[in-house]
Amino acid sequence: MRAVRPGAAGLLLALLAAPAALSAPAAQPPAQTAPAPPEPAPEPTPAAAPPVEQPCGARAARYEGGKGFAMVVTRSGQVRTTNPLRPLTPEVNEVLQVVIAGKVATAYGPDFSTLRRGTAPATIEAMLGGPIHWQPALPTLPDPIAIVTEEGATLAQLAFRACEDPPAVKAAPKPQAKKKAPAKRAAPKPAEKAPPGFSVPQGAIAE
Repeated sequence: MRAVRPGAAGLLLALLAAPAALSAPAAQPPAQTAPAPPEPAPEPTPAAAPPVEQPCGARAARYEGGKGFAMVVTRSGQVRTTNPLRPLTPEVNEVLQVVIAGKVATAYGPDFSTLRRGTAPATIEAMLGGPIHWQPALPTLPDPIAIVTEEGATLAQLAFRACEDPPAVKAAPKPQAKKKAPAKRAAPKPAEKAPPGFSVPQGAIAE
């Protein structure tokens, strides 16, 4: 038997080990996972509008309707009258003093849901037959306020907007007293003349 040379033995061992090395899969680096896209930041919640505050207390309450119409309520009161047919149940009318276009007016009715437009407070007192008892501050008023006709048809729906300082109003012109014409003095009567043939004594007719 022929002896195997050392160099040939090393080559043979290398060839035997080669298939195993070729068959083993090459070690691959671990696959890198792509980073997840950042989540979008949540949209900020819009701030809620501040609540409309009532009652306005010592201030005035501004109401607005269509076509830029505005009414400012400055005082609230009641007129209590007694009906002779029902003496134990007084009739109550709610009265609002309002300012429209710089002029003072009123809105009145048995309750706030059926208010009618009125004129100056003094005129309403004379019409309802009693004085208006004004409250020291505005109460919580309805929203909206409806102004109706005598028949109950709606004239305007006015929504509450804000509390504000009472507006300036135009002073009503003071009625001027008519100047009396100076009294005309009666013309002095002419001195009586004596008839012919008579003489008037001196001093009988005052000069």
